[in-house]
Amino acid sequence: MNNYIFPTKNETYIPVLVIAFMLCMSALSHAAIDKITSSTPITLLSPTTSVPVKALLDVGIVAFDDGLDLTDEDDTVFPEVRLAESVYFATQLLRVLEKSGAWGPARVIPDRDAIMDLYIEGTILQSDGETLAMDIVARDSGGLTWFTKKYQTTVGKYAYDRRRKNAGDPFQNVYISIANDLLQQYERYGVKRALELRRLSEMRFAQRFSPEAFNQYTQTDKEGKIKIVRLPAEADPLLERVRRIRDRDHLYIDRMQEFYDGFSRQMHVPYQDFRRASYDSVVKARQLEKQGNQRIIAGIGTIVAGIYGRLESDSSAGRLASTTTAGAGGLLVKSGLEKKQRAASYNESVAEMGSGLETALAPEIIELEDRTVTLSGNVQAKYQQWQALLLQIYAEERIPPENE
Repeated sequence: MNNYIFPTKNETYIPVLVIAFMLCMSALSHAAIDKITSSTPITLLSPTTSVPVKALLDVGIVAFDDGLDLTDEDDTVFPEVRLAESVYFATQLLRVLEKSGAWGPARVIPDRDAIMDLYIEGTILQSDGETLAMDIVARDSGGLTWFTKKYQTTVGKYAYDRRRKNAGDPFQNVYISIANDLLQQYERYGVKRALELRRLSEMRFAQRFSPEAFNQYTQTDKEGKIKIVRLPAEADPLLERVRRIRDRDHLYIDRMQEFYDGFSRQMHVPYQDFRRASYDSVVKARQLEKQGNQRIIAGIGTIVAGIYGRLESDSSAGRLASTTTAGAGGLLVKSGLEKKQRAASYNESVAEMGSGLETALAPEIIELEDRTVTLSGNVQAKYQQWQALLLQIYAEERIPPENE
């Protein structure tokens, strides 16, 4: 009987097993292909009943935390891109909230210094074109946390198909899910809570400009939650002055929103190209990494088997077969390492794209002049300067006590 088909000696049996193992591993590596998937759009909810205009909450979406402190050296994350994403994601959520018809003015704000009825804060956990994950905290003006929740969506290759017409953001479902959760929580608390928040926000703003006059109207418990204990007279001259100042503040925040909107529009096209390339690189890098590891494991196993066969063989033919087997294992290890090197090169290509994107997404410096005052720096610095200017305006407009 032919020993090459039905071996009678151990040294000829081992190479046959190894070759079969190599074929299996090769088949596994070829099976690691990208699955084209698509996400079923989620329906954006609208209020179940009409919301009174006075109960429409002002929403402040704080520019997201870039989450860079949560990454490690193995993550392919680019600080310049994450910085841009922190504004872009907040703006995308704002657009969805506007479409729901459940809220008053929604604005992207640099931090929580701006007094709003409801704050949305997010931290980017993962953003690589394939998966978007973020932590979201919704907290109202009274310090009550509506919810803290992680949102994550993974998209397939179809999400970046250029043939799709009117294709929105690939991760639109994330923003819709957040908006739906916010609306459900709003309806759970009801209009009464909304009206309380509107009054509370006004008092908090007033306390910033005249704490001695307005601190008496609220109370803060040991958990940091704020509630109204009583209200000033509607015709209170100090309250009227504060309202005029707050109108100016809203106008400036709207001016900031123009900056954020322009930034996001400028970012959209290059960012989508970056995402598409990032998606391809992430998927290919993962596949090549997997294939490389499989081939290295298979190669090492083959080398071990070949060495074992050479040691155990009692014939020159057996030793030759075992040597050939070990050589084949070495080739597999080499192939696996090449696959891993190609994966690294894809990650480097994304890094180069991120560096180029930094220039394309650089924000413009907006010079705002009011009363011969120029606001400069980043958005957050400008708003802090604006707050100082409002305090100055309030003090200058204050009527002397004897004339009140």
